[in-house]
Amino acid sequence: MKANKVGIIGKKLGMTQVYDNGVMTGVTVIDFSDMELIGKRTMEKDGYTAAVLGYDFKTVRRKDKEFKKPKFAREFRIEDTAVYEDEAKLSEVMGSVKTMDVSGIMKGRGFAGAIKRHHFSGGPATHGAKMHRRTGSIGQHTFPARVFKGKKMPGHMGNTRVTVLGQKLVKFDAEKRLLFIRGQVPGANNGYVMVRDAIKA
Repeated sequence: MKANKVGIIGKKLGMTQVYDNGVMTGVTVIDFSDMELIGKRTMEKDGYTAAVLGYDFKTVRRKDKEFKKPKFAREFRIEDTAVYEDEAKLSEVMGSVKTMDVSGIMKGRGFAGAIKRHHFSGGPATHGAKMHRRTGSIGQHTFPARVFKGKKMPGHMGNTRVTVLGQKLVKFDAEKRLLFIRGQVPGANNGYVMVRDAIKA
């Protein structure tokens, strides 16, 4: 598995517009101000290098001891975990990244028909047609006389992990620890997301 230069977990704040080379561009703002390095994986001990990041900490008290527990934590295979221990180094690495992959949990849409879920075109709307938004025939002939697995049918839509590849990093605010990524990213506002430098860059 390829190790990334940098990985970030944060909270999706919403969308806004910024100028990108003189062109007004829609961007999604991701806040990682509460992100901290909470663990490491090393070649000597684990056989690979990785950083364990936590976000949105709360204080937990157990057996007369208090400690911070993250609500959201993820592991990134990183070439150099020391990047999270120095803000200047993190800013330098982020400044060199042009495109990023963003992962999040898609909004849940509940039960959806095949047209909404799989973008089917639908049937005729006039002349006595009765298959406006129905799926249509799904079975086979005498052989193999069954419905193949994976058939596109109505069912639960959304609430799954989605990764958007190759989104441009338009702006990086090192002081406020904000990312401005072009276009939309998965998930609802205030939802947690994972961001890493693009694997296909």
